[in-house]
Amino acid sequence: MMKKYTEKDIVVYKNFFEPEDFESILDYLDKPNWKWGHTSGVVHADETPFWNMQLGQEEFFSKHLLDVIKKKTNENFSLDRCYANGHTSGSSGTFHTDWNDETGKTALLYANDTWRQEWGGKTVFNIDGEYHYTEFLPNSLVIFPGLIPHRAEDPTKFFLGLRKTVAWKLISTDKLLNHWIDETNWQ
Repeated sequence: MMKKYTEKDIVVYKNFFEPEDFESILDYLDKPNWKWGHTSGVVHADETPFWNMQLGQEEFFSKHLLDVIKKKTNENFSLDRCYANGHTSGSSGTFHTDWNDETGKTALLYANDTWRQEWGGKTVFNIDGEYHYTEFLPNSLVIFPGLIPHRAEDPTKFFLGLRKTVAWKLISTDKLLNHWIDETNWQ
């Protein structure tokens, strides 16, 4: 039986990374490594593509920052993949899930140095037909179960830049072990 999620399963950590690490993230995301045409999952006729930058091969993201996430959340994760997404006005994502089972979590960093509430850019979660929002706050990390449907809200026309996020797709090694035990009925 699948777990029923609530908005309490969506955890927001404000000012998550130390200033020097956050500055390094911003500097890296200013590099011209962005590629156009990424989508939230299965391409729908009404889906607008957005920008993407793969970060899984960058040890700063895949090792150093992952270690910070594990230490500050006191959870043991292994990394499945890491990337950045970039949205401009008019390029919202569509609802999707990141995992097919309960072993996966997503850590989502809001990676702009400044943000105004009137620029929009929230993350929208759909929990049993009710929408829950997390505000785009620079250097905030949102961790949530990958089975919760979610999407990026595009920035409003008042924001002329790129709404940047970094996503770590994480496998909870504790849940993976429990999932394996449940699946094999091993006791």
